[in-house]
Amino acid sequence: MRITMQNKVSDLLTKKKETRDNDFYVMYWIWKEEFEKSDITKDLNLEFDKTNVVSLLSLLKDKHLSHPSAVMRARRKVQESNPKLRGELWNARHAEEEQVKKDLGYSV
Repeated sequence: MRITMQNKVSDLLTKKKETRDNDFYVMYWIWKEEFEKSDITKDLNLEFDKTNVVSLLSLLKDKHLSHPSAVMRARRKVQESNPKLRGELWNARHAEEEQVKKDLGYSV
């Protein structure tokens, strides 16, 4: 069975509550998992927490790690459809939505 990004993110948000309000935490854990499962990182004998930024960006460029926008999009979709996985900031952000629309001149 193919594991989708939404499945990965949903599992992560369930297990690690601190990821619910921070896309950088979500990306860290998703990339860490992908990094550790990647054949190329095993072949190069790389450790995630000891890898320099150039190597990490090279892995991202070569599509060995998920694109940040895909991770963030999956987090938003999962939290939209599953209120139990929303962080503390989710309701606060969405409570401001109508005022922001009004401030931007959108018809509310």
